[in-house]
Amino acid sequence: MRKLILALTLGLAACGAESDETAQIAGEYTLIAVEGVEVSGQPTLRIAEDGAVSGQGPCNLFTGQNRAALPALDLGALATTRRACLQEGGEHAFFQALGAVREARREGDELVMTGPDVTIRWRAATR
Repeated sequence: MRKLILALTLGLAACGAESDETAQIAGEYTLIAVEGVEVSGQPTLRIAEDGAVSGQGPCNLFTGQNRAALPALDLGALATTRRACLQEGGEHAFFQALGAVREARREGDELVMTGPDVTIRWRAATR
């Protein structure tokens, strides 16, 4: 009986830790940099606790769903608007990088998303 209680307690503690990490990552962000890619404008990102993602790229809006449990990322295909952008501004490279990230972590007021050969840094948005 003691082993069962201990197992349940540890299981609930693990769930609480995952929920805390999800809450730390969920939020609104503005782009600092995509490693090695010049991006124009002020791209934004919103991550909801339920895994929904949305934001503004260098030109187009996007929306989608994280198909993994945070802090893991699997953004898959994002739906984007198809605005006639006056200048390219790194749009294609931005969305390629966003699709390649596999993990997110907080570092102070920054969100760092990483994947094979890609790092995207975001700053928590202030209201």
